[in-house]
Amino acid sequence: MRKLLCGLVAAGLMAAAGTSAPVPKAAPKPTHGEKNTNALVTQHKEKMEAKATSDWAPQWPVEHLFDGKDETSWYSKAPDSTLTDQKPAVTVTFPDDVRVKRVTILGNRDPQYPTGYFVSEGTVELLDDKGKVISSHEMKSAGDKHDFDLKLDRFVTLRGVRFTCTKSENGNCGLSELQVE
Repeated sequence: MRKLLCGLVAAGLMAAAGTSAPVPKAAPKPTHGEKNTNALVTQHKEKMEAKATSDWAPQWPVEHLFDGKDETSWYSKAPDSTLTDQKPAVTVTFPDDVRVKRVTILGNRDPQYPTGYFVSEGTVELLDDKGKVISSHEMKSAGDKHDFDLKLDRFVTLRGVRFTCTKSENGNCGLSELQVE
């Protein structure tokens, strides 16, 4: 009886294996929550151009957006404010065309000013070699650090990226990093 039962179980398992879907050897990695590699900024850092409509240099210059340090920030300087017609903006221009899949802007993480400078709304513009807007994306920040993460459906060839602050806590804008991959 025992041999018969073992034989039936084995036959059932073999029959089930023939009708079930194969098990993948490695599950695909989820993309949700992965950090931006910032590969394009890292690759072109020495030759790219970074500009801001204003900054609080020398303490909080636009270069802080590209230094790879979350705890340093760029701040806009009045009257360049979301409360005026002069919206604070930062632009990175690469020396050559690049293929971009993702742009991430990290909200202010400056430990000296943990509140008061968060950007809650902004526009990411992808620019061609003449500075013309290829596409524009109005966004709201997400999470407790007020980050912006633009994931494109396909690679886009461009020369530059501009982020314009359109709404912030007190008018001035504080951002930690602008990452492009």
